Amino acid sequence: MKLSRKHFLIINSLIFIIVTLILCALYVVMPQYYKEKKTEEAQNEFAKVVQLIDRKELTQAKRILASKEGTYKNTSIWYLLFDSKDKIVYPKSSLEIEESLSEEDSQRDLLIASELFEDDRESDEVSSKRFTKNVRLEDEDFTLVGDFSLQPVSEARKVLLDLYPPLLLFSLVIGTIASYLYSHVSNRRLLAISATTRKMAKLEPNLSCNDSGNDEISELAQDINSLYQNLFTVIASLRKENEKVAKNEREKSEFLRITSHELKTPIAGVIGMLDGMIYKVGDFKDRDKYLKKCREILEEQSLIVQSLLEFSKVDFISEQSEETFNLKTVLEEELEAYAILAEVRQFHLKVQLDDCDVVGNKLYLLKAIKNLLDNALHYTKEHGTIDIRLCSEELVIKNQAEHCLTAEQLEKIFQPLYRPDFSRNRKAGGSGLGLFIAQQILEKHHFAYTFENVEDDWMEFRIRFEKV
Repeated sequence: MKLSRKHFLIINSLIFIIVTLILCALYVVMPQYYKEKKTEEAQNEFAKVVQLIDRKELTQAKRILASKEGTYKNTSIWYLLFDSKDKIVYPKSSLEIEESLSEEDSQRDLLIASELFEDDRESDEVSSKRFTKNVRLEDEDFTLVGDFSLQPVSEARKVLLDLYPPLLLFSLVIGTIASYLYSHVSNRRLLAISATTRKMAKLEPNLSCNDSGNDEISELAQDINSLYQNLFTVIASLRKENEKVAKNEREKSEFLRITSHELKTPIAGVIGMLDGMIYKVGDFKDRDKYLKKCREILEEQSLIVQSLLEFSKVDFISEQSEETFNLKTVLEEELEAYAILAEVRQFHLKVQLDDCDVVGNKLYLLKAIKNLLDNALHYTKEHGTIDIRLCSEELVIKNQAEHCLTAEQLEKIFQPLYRPDFSRNRKAGGSGLGLFIAQQILEKHHFAYTFENVEDDWMEFRIRFEKV
């Protein structure tokens, strides 16, 4: 059932119940309330009359009673005044004028008065009640009796019953109009929110529900807007993550393709040389010569396999516990070996280390830096200089290169197994995975880095650490 129909049924049902209950309450309560209210008014009026005639002369008291007698606020009040012998002295009658009335006549007067005003008489049409009070007039005791009758209320009940159908119909018409207007106004906002949420379900961008106002509907619109923004943020994050995962998968596939080719060719060569030695074909009869070459090739392949194993562990860096350590202390220990290598190869090693605290995986970060140092040793020209500087937020490794990389070579230098044209020899150029592994480790740590050609013959690798 739609909300507008619910509003219509609820509002009209409430109107029907309320109108019916009000009229039923009036029908039941009104007669009793009317009787009690009029009785109270008549009693108050009777008390006032008693105060007015008390201790007055008889003639004056009769005039007051005559002036007060009659209908008072829709209530008929009549007075009787009896003397100490229970003889009516007010109102005047022919019986009272004759002085020779017998005792039997006096008793008849009392009977007439009693018949005229019955105590607490009630009927369906008229209700009456009597009040009695002793008063003193001209030093004699008199009894004042006040009788009042109520106007009939049965007609009012009939009027209520007659009014019920048109009043109910009028109320239902008003309720129908009110429910329609209310439903139209309230549902308009809900329909707008519903239309917007349908578009949101299709992930259309730049949508928001109208959240003006301070009621529950505006709060609902605000919650939907917040949910939509959070959903879009999560979707964007997942999309980036999926793209990153897809890119990594492509890179891994390409990496495996390249490495398998790198391993397949030398191994096929080794197998060919071994077959030649086994069957003593041509120059392969010289086993000592070709066994040494086979060993060299296998050592090179072993270096590649070792690098592959190191690369496979890079993906687990995020799962390793990170720590805060002083990079200066770590480098001082490692650079002792590099100082000896530089001296043997007649390189000039310049080292300037300041304190630098770094948050990361100590083992892998040190592996990346050692790969960079190995790369600098491999490609520094004869009698060249290697400059290592560590400050509070960055590490710089510079070397005088025998061959500076071009812009095209710098774009490819981090590709796995890539070697520049001047370093096709594995023995001189290593496995071709050192810079690739260093790049992967630095990116896992979210450290910014640059590798560029500076000055004339200098290559510089710069790592920027996050401030602790």
